[in-house]
Amino acid sequence: MKLKIIIKNTARTLLQPWQNAFNQAVELPPRRYDLDWLRVLAFGLLIFYHTGMLYTQNWGFHFKSQYLSSNIENIMLLLSPWRMGLIWFISGTALRFMIARARLGGFLISRSVRILLPLLIGVWFIVPLQLYAQMSQETGLAISYWQFCLQFFDLTSPLFEHYQAGIWPHVDVNHLWYLRSLWQFVILLVLALPLLHHHYVQTVITRLCDQSLFIIFIILLLPLCILKLSWPSDTFRYPMGALFLLYGYLLAWHSVFYSRLLLHWRPLCVVFIVGYLIVVAGYHMIWQSSTASQWQITGMDMLYTTQRLVGVLMMLALAQRFLNHDHPKLALLNSAVFPFYLLHQSVIIGLAFYLSKLQLGGFMESLLILSLTFIICWLVFIGARRVNVLSPFLGIKVTGKYTAWQVKVGFCCGLILVSPLIIRLI
Repeated sequence: MKLKIIIKNTARTLLQPWQNAFNQAVELPPRRYDLDWLRVLAFGLLIFYHTGMLYTQNWGFHFKSQYLSSNIENIMLLLSPWRMGLIWFISGTALRFMIARARLGGFLISRSVRILLPLLIGVWFIVPLQLYAQMSQETGLAISYWQFCLQFFDLTSPLFEHYQAGIWPHVDVNHLWYLRSLWQFVILLVLALPLLHHHYVQTVITRLCDQSLFIIFIILLLPLCILKLSWPSDTFRYPMGALFLLYGYLLAWHSVFYSRLLLHWRPLCVVFIVGYLIVVAGYHMIWQSSTASQWQITGMDMLYTTQRLVGVLMMLALAQRFLNHDHPKLALLNSAVFPFYLLHQSVIIGLAFYLSKLQLGGFMESLLILSLTFIICWLVFIGARRVNVLSPFLGIKVTGKYTAWQVKVGFCCGLILVSPLIIRLI
């Protein structure tokens, strides 16, 4: 009995720095409706962005329309620098509020189940359609989708000999890489909580927020530029995402920072527009040029990185200025974000694959893909949220009333289901 008490007290002492960050007995800041709207808009823009990727002349994608154009890349560059940075920043802010309300064990279990269960469903049942369309276009695959699926669930199938990148041999995440990285970043964030909540770190962040917006911008930009200079371009999105998530977490409760953004929303818009025009010019003159020197390419990389941060700050400022209010449909739209994110790219590519045979022309084809993607994702969302047993698999919050032990059993079952995925991702 004494040994049990000693072990319990020792564990409590060791975990105390983490326990202090969770379930804080402080009054939380009011709900950020501006960030709720931004979350809806940011993920909604992914549908337009990934539809555009079907038609870009020079950018790779899992499937390509026959109606390619380099001009659409100019429009894509309006979103490309900052779209994921904004999503990661919002994710970091949301985690700050979650951690303040939750307990350590419950947070880890709930985040693992809520993130990885939809990811598990996604890689096995949603993403395969993208691989089918890709292989059909690249290798002339001449089998039905049903025959393809039978092969897909066989991890030793020779059909996927040249498509072996994935969590399991050919079972890849595609657009769901965000969920994979989000869970990994959550674990790293929890490990770093004693440092992030240290009095010295919090004092430094508070003093930073008291500086001018220009100083804040430079200090936030420097780590991004250092990462860009030292990290391979093909995997830069991962440390970039981790850094923006960290920014969102550390700045979530600092109202002075957001006040400065609100005060300077007009200058941020001007800087963003100028930066966008320079990025488009540099894209064609440097990145698309075979004679560009290394210093020109590096300079363009730094400009693009700067535009990434400018875009995130501008969107945060605009949301405060125009979207900081509740709406009767906001909660419903927020609950639709996760299933839309899970489904949208497979729906886009599936539609493109089948519509390409109809020779509709670029405008009509893209219009149909956009319209039908929103309609299909919405219908699946509405249907799934009415069936409580389906909701967790698509990242939809269960609305039914259950006892505490039923909830615990549900999370336990979910944890068992995702445990093979956890082993693969650690």
